[in-house]
Amino acid sequence: MVFEQEEVEKIMKAGRIVRAVREAAPRMVFEGARAIDICNGVEAEVRRLGGEPAFPCNVSIDEVGAHYTSPPGDETVIPPMSLVKVDIGAHVDGFLADSAVTVSVGSEHEEMIGVAEDALARAIQAVRVSGMVSDVGVVVEKYVRSMGFKPIRNLTGHQISQYTVHAGVSIPNVNEGLGGFGGRFQPWSIYALEPFVTLPEARGVIQEGRLGNILHLAKLKKPKDPGQRALFEHIYGNYRTLPFARRWLEGAPRAELADAMLASRALYEYPTLVEASHMPIAQAEHTLLTTDREVLTIT
Repeated sequence: MVFEQEEVEKIMKAGRIVRAVREAAPRMVFEGARAIDICNGVEAEVRRLGGEPAFPCNVSIDEVGAHYTSPPGDETVIPPMSLVKVDIGAHVDGFLADSAVTVSVGSEHEEMIGVAEDALARAIQAVRVSGMVSDVGVVVEKYVRSMGFKPIRNLTGHQISQYTVHAGVSIPNVNEGLGGFGGRFQPWSIYALEPFVTLPEARGVIQEGRLGNILHLAKLKKPKDPGQRALFEHIYGNYRTLPFARRWLEGAPRAELADAMLASRALYEYPTLVEASHMPIAQAEHTLLTTDREVLTIT
C-alpha cells in the first residue's frame, strides 16, 4: 500500500506535533510535580498544536516501564531520585506518531537515559526498506550490553496503522535471531522503535502490574443496554479504536457504566508493565515512516 499525499501530510503533521511536545515535556517533570498535571499538560499541548492524543500520556516512574496514566483525582507525585518516562502520542484523522523521553529527577541512574537514546539512534540507523526487522534487536542489545546495562527483553517497538497504535510487526530490543521477529521493514509503513534499558543486575523482563487507567474498545458491537450503548457511542465517536483514559470519560454519557463494560469484556484496561525485579527503566522512542526507498524519522 502506498500512502496518498494527503495521508503523508497527516502523518508528518502528527510527527511534528509529537516532536514539539517531546521537547516541552521534560519541563513539566520535577520533584513534587503531580502526574495528572503532566498528563493533562502533554495532552493539552497536543491539542493546541492541532492534533488529538493518540493515547493517554503515560507517566511511568522508575520500575514501571509503560501503561500508567493518571485516573481522575490522581494524587501521584514525582518522587526524588527517580527516572520518569513520558510517552506521547498524537494523531491527525487516525494517522499517528509516538515518541517517549526519560527525565532524571536526581536519579543516580541518569546514565541509562543516554544509553537508551544512543541505542535508539543506532536502531534507527539499522532500519532499511526491505531490511530485516531482527537487525534492530541485534544492534540494540549489543550496544546496551557494551555500555554495562541490560535491554528489556519483552518490551518491543511496533508497527503503526491508522487508528491502531500496535499493529502487525513487533520490533525487538534483543538478539533473538528470527525467532518471533522474522519479516522485513516494508515500504510505505510506520514503525515506532523504543529501546528500554535497565540495570545489569535486573531480570530484564517486565510483568503485569496493577491496572493503569488506560482503556480501549475490545468489542465493536454496540451493547444492548441503553446506558452502555450511549457510552459506547461516545467512546467510538471520540476515540474509535485508540486507547483512552478513564479521566477522559468524566462528563461522558453514563460514564459510570465503564466498569460494567469492562466486566462484559466490551472494554479492556491495560495493566501497567513493571520490571520483574523492580529495577528502574529508561526508555527512548521515535516513529519512522518508510517510503519506497528511504526511512524518515518523523518525531
